[in-house]
Amino acid sequence: MLLEGVRVLDLSHVYYGPYTTMILASMGAEVIKIEPPWGEISRFYPPLVNGESSPFMYLNRCKKGMTLNLKSEEGKRIFYELLEKADVVVENFKRGTMEKLGLGYEELRNKKPDVIYAALSGFGVDGPYSDRPSFAPVAEAMSGWMRLTGDLVDPEGPPIRPAEYHGDLDPAIWAVVGILAALRHRDRTGEGQLVDVAQLDCMIAQTGIPISNYLVDGRLAWEIWRDRPTVGILFGFFKATDGYVYVAAEGGQVDRLKELTGSDLESNEDMQLWVSGKKVRGVIDALIEANVPVAPIYQLDEVVEDPQVKARGMIVEIEHPRAGRIRQPNFPVRFSKTPAVAGAAPMLGQHNEEILADLLGMGVDEITALRKKGVIT
Repeated sequence: MLLEGVRVLDLSHVYYGPYTTMILASMGAEVIKIEPPWGEISRFYPPLVNGESSPFMYLNRCKKGMTLNLKSEEGKRIFYELLEKADVVVENFKRGTMEKLGLGYEELRNKKPDVIYAALSGFGVDGPYSDRPSFAPVAEAMSGWMRLTGDLVDPEGPPIRPAEYHGDLDPAIWAVVGILAALRHRDRTGEGQLVDVAQLDCMIAQTGIPISNYLVDGRLAWEIWRDRPTVGILFGFFKATDGYVYVAAEGGQVDRLKELTGSDLESNEDMQLWVSGKKVRGVIDALIEANVPVAPIYQLDEVVEDPQVKARGMIVEIEHPRAGRIRQPNFPVRFSKTPAVAGAAPMLGQHNEEILADLLGMGVDEITALRKKGVIT
């Protein structure tokens, strides 16, 4: 496995942090998900399968599950013992929370100088907004994503929130990049460091092209789109009798479309006239034959049944101890030598005994005492 030998203490919750650590776990890192004894909130997100949350089972697969009351002195002591055997700590609490617990970066660095501490937040560890709470849509709003999406529909209309929580999932990928780079640096120098990942910063990076265009040109994205040359370009979605297709053609591809449709295709309306009255499958087949980029606009039930998706193994079956056999999206990157894995998410506190006994050398009586005191479940 790519990250075999890397141990991560995962204190994160909901989407942002867990997606970060799920990616690391899928590549072979040993991720110990540390939750309060009552469990982190996303365990209760619907839909539920035999009482288990589908979002939680996806975002936390391949991890080991441990409960630990970090507000107790014994819980903190155990955490510090785990820290000595770990490489990375990941948290996405509101700024100041870890410091109040005595587990902030400075405290942990004093205990373990080579620790890599990934602090995931809405606005970062500094700046005038650093103390503000945040969620994914806040970063999507402030980075321009919502406005950009709305402007493509109607510049005078309302903003449109993009599908899914890009303000969580995209920064999570950036967090993985940062953690891997910090591990590389530590392996060369022995130095640990703080990896400060802000949702707003990452979403600005994800909006980099339209922002860069504005900074050099002075026009907003919809103005550039309005004023763009349209000769030799045909992009857009078109309604067939049983659904929609997306066509993306330029240069010689547009010439082939003109020949196929018998139209000059001076506007998207001309293409719509040709698509109207045809079924999606017929449009797709005709454009593929003409070597023009085209795709059906799928509902999710169609996505999971597509032959290409199946051939690439992008839907994987996982056996969960309580939910049973479930299907989820697979890890999207293929490695020729070190394939990624897709294991079940842990039950609450599932690996308490294994971690405390095997990693910290605790005996049965000591573990039982911790459970009676409410330090673990």
